[in-house]
Amino acid sequence: GRAAERARKGGPLAVLCLSAFGLGLSPIMPGTVASLATAAIAFAYRGPVFGLAVLLFALYSFGTWATLTFAGALGTEDGEKHGDPGWVVSDEVAGQAIASAPTVLWMGDWRIALLAFVAFRVFDMTKVGPVARAEKLPGAKGVWLDDVVAGVLAAIVTLGVGLAGVLP
Repeated sequence: GRAAERARKGGPLAVLCLSAFGLGLSPIMPGTVASLATAAIAFAYRGPVFGLAVLLFALYSFGTWATLTFAGALGTEDGEKHGDPGWVVSDEVAGQAIASAPTVLWMGDWRIALLAFVAFRVFDMTKVGPVARAEKLPGAKGVWLDDVVAGVLAAIVTLGVGLAGVLP
């Protein structure tokens, strides 16, 4: 589309970063693919807890930087809201990294990792309450902030369920 053309004119670095190293070029559900990859990285990590926190912060920082650096110049295509083409998934990487943060308390527990992933995708796709308000912000802020808010809400749910010990 036209947004992809403008990003390509911005150079291969723009496409590489906005698509999260090509994850956004998936023909099927690119946002979910990027979120799943981010959640899988957090789940697969087996080093010290501090290292996982640093890794999640790095993923969040990358997604934020890529979105704010490149996405603001994209404009919109027909049917796309606020300059957020489907292949731009760096914002999903940032949101899922936030959603996965509580997994540091239960490293290796696939149920917590799955909950963080599902909660983030539900908040991101349904755009409830504050997520919808964040999405309406202009330009790259709206592209990025709705996923950050969805990530924060998912992290709260994940942390609450984990601390309550209600998972079988």
